[in-house]
Amino acid sequence: MVEKRKIVFKIKIPRLSKKKILKGLLLIFVLSIALMLGGMFGAYLVIRENLPSVAELEQMKPKIISVVYSDSGQPVKEFAVERRIQVPYEKIPLVLKQAIIATEDPRFFAHKGIDYRGILRAIKEDIFRVMLGKRRLHGGSTITQQLARSLFLYSQQTIRRKLKEMFLAVEIERKLTKEKIFELYCNQFYLGHGAWGVESASQLYFGKSVSELTLPEAAMIAGIFRGPSLYSPYNNPTVTLNRRNHVLNRMAEEGFITREVAEEAKKQPLNVLPLKRETTEIGAYFFEEVRKYVERKYGDEALYRGGLKIYTTINLDYQRYAEEALSKGLRAQDKKYGWRKDKRNLLAEGKTDLKKYWLDSWDSSDLKPGEVEEGIVLDVGKTEAKVKIKNYLGLMSNKGIEWTRAKFLDSLIKPGDVVLVEIKSVDEASKTAQVSLDQEPQLEGAFMAIDPATGQIKAMVGGYSFKRSQFNRATQALRQTGSAIKPILYTAALEKGFTPASVIVDEPTNFIDKWTGQPWSPKNYDGEYHGAVTLRTGLEESRNVVTAKLLDYISPQVGVEYCRKFGITSTIYPYLSLSLGAFEVTLQELVSAFSVFPNKGVRARPYFIIRIEDKDGNVLEENIPSTEEVISPQIAYIMTYLLQGVVQRGTARAAASLNWPLAGKTGTTNKFTDAWFIGFSPSLCAGVWVGYDTKVSMGERQSGAVVALPIWIDFFARVIEDKKKEYEASQPAPVNAESTMNEGENQETPSQGIKPIEDFEVPPNLVFVTIDRKTGLLASPICKYPFREVFLPGTEPTRYCSLQDHLRVLDYYSEREAREERH
Repeated sequence: MVEKRKIVFKIKIPRLSKKKILKGLLLIFVLSIALMLGGMFGAYLVIRENLPSVAELEQMKPKIISVVYSDSGQPVKEFAVERRIQVPYEKIPLVLKQAIIATEDPRFFAHKGIDYRGILRAIKEDIFRVMLGKRRLHGGSTITQQLARSLFLYSQQTIRRKLKEMFLAVEIERKLTKEKIFELYCNQFYLGHGAWGVESASQLYFGKSVSELTLPEAAMIAGIFRGPSLYSPYNNPTVTLNRRNHVLNRMAEEGFITREVAEEAKKQPLNVLPLKRETTEIGAYFFEEVRKYVERKYGDEALYRGGLKIYTTINLDYQRYAEEALSKGLRAQDKKYGWRKDKRNLLAEGKTDLKKYWLDSWDSSDLKPGEVEEGIVLDVGKTEAKVKIKNYLGLMSNKGIEWTRAKFLDSLIKPGDVVLVEIKSVDEASKTAQVSLDQEPQLEGAFMAIDPATGQIKAMVGGYSFKRSQFNRATQALRQTGSAIKPILYTAALEKGFTPASVIVDEPTNFIDKWTGQPWSPKNYDGEYHGAVTLRTGLEESRNVVTAKLLDYISPQVGVEYCRKFGITSTIYPYLSLSLGAFEVTLQELVSAFSVFPNKGVRARPYFIIRIEDKDGNVLEENIPSTEEVISPQIAYIMTYLLQGVVQRGTARAAASLNWPLAGKTGTTNKFTDAWFIGFSPSLCAGVWVGYDTKVSMGERQSGAVVALPIWIDFFARVIEDKKKEYEASQPAPVNAESTMNEGENQETPSQGIKPIEDFEVPPNLVFVTIDRKTGLLASPICKYPFREVFLPGTEPTRYCSLQDHLRVLDYYSEREAREERH
């Protein structure tokens, strides 16, 4: 029997020292790093051909936005699918910068686009997230990487996208400063509910500019960057609050704020404004005209996504003056009709928590003196009431409520009423305001201002409120002009041989209208007749019979022809009633027609868009002034001089208080349904219309001088004040008196050679003669009304007036006339 032996092979493994083990591990690590770098380099070689260029990133703006500019080149309005407002780095407050950096990229100002420490930290956190079963991982992306992804890439997590993101981040850091990168980051990202960028988010959530954000508000916005759908203060307020508090904690950990400050800020509620609320903006009617024009010509795709640059004629200061003047004037006129008990009551609607209710009209959180806001009546007594206005408590007394025809507040309002109040003063410390009771007018109005030299529309208001009605009464409403049409007819008379001194008898007169065949007997506004009056007096006092006689003499057909020459295209018939403005035109037509007078007889076609460029700067269209001579410079000046008399002595004498070269004409229609004033300075022509949308009387003797003129004066007072300030700023500094004395004795006095800031230029081929303003004849020593009148050469009077001539004027020696002349 053969014995089987078991053969065992033994392998002797040498024992390695620790030093050798470390060397081996180091070699493996180096090889791994080399392989990783080689892989990255290889990946770079593969994908670099498809990398987008970041060369133009510094000038990059979201292409979907079309920007509207004012006449000074200032961006004032945007048309876009996205609600985005660009804000420069300097306007982003430090507290928001710190909140974003602490949460998103603490080493932002230290790294070069990729934060390797952050990557390692993210990997460590992701390991724990995987162990906890969480699928979404942290990427360790820097602010620059996030920007690169948002601008050039897609959000899906892949290795290929991550590599592209890193490479682009490095490239961005090479080309842009840290400040520019951060600015782009703050303006690029979607922050919920239609808001793109931090400025839009600040306006949406808090109703204020981003520069005004508090610490808790900035922390909330910074927290939304990570996930706007999740961190919504409207949809998920608790989650958003926790996220905001996390941002505050991170700010404390990074040393931006102390732990105590963070804890105090965490006690604050979110305090966001309601999501659904109205927005107000300056120039709403003007920009609606721009929108309609661009959309009609270029389409909505170009307007909302094409990145157009639309340069307009709007002057923001004039626009604000016009809106405020019209609002104030309409509310003042409405108060003449007393208090209306047509107010909304929240308690009646079942809304019981009045202190927490937010009205849709409250589009911001601040409150400023002079503004008019809606308020909710919380409590009311006989002489005092408490009103909630946004986050303020309004204190109201019964002082100044005489217009309501009541003595006590509790007879006018009750708790829960939504009323209009004017803000008198604001105490920010106590969040209180002194307010007075007001009322939204039922009246409507319109305003337009045009640069007569160019035709550029500088201000346009189409109604009391664009939110209430988008119908533009400045461009769309056809209304009877009343006496505002008379200057055009007087111009025709001047060109047909009349002069400012021509005499027409103001007396009851029966006409047979040649076109209608009907008898017609016009009456003067005041029901009085003054006998023989000059053309000047007829215009200054707006004597209807005088205008009717002029039109009858030159013929209604000529009157229509002159209306057409002055740019009025609305339907007008050659009836004698044209002399009283019985036909309907738009405010824009009338203001444009009047602009002929200060522009030396030349009419510039009105327009509101200067230039439109595409996103690449190519000019799509450009408007330059389109002009045509309507009348001679001499006739234009004579009419201007006549219309200055309307301001100095006539129906618009209230405007003389402005102490400025101004001219214009009032207009009032039958039964006081329409009130007008169209007037101008040497550099600006503006008009006002007031009335109801339905042709209802505004009340007895509510004429253009009473209703429309105060609005025009309010506007022009502010325009004139601006011109004075500009003039003073442009003047050289006064010469030192002592140094002037040493320069010799033959020095001009400071008052010599000084010209007015602006004045109506007198063209050549005109003569000025001193006449009696009442008789139109050369003034003699016995005349009571000497006046320096203007004439075309050869048309001036040649005879001196006498006592008999005085007696032909019925009111020549009246006490009223003498008193007004002395005044």
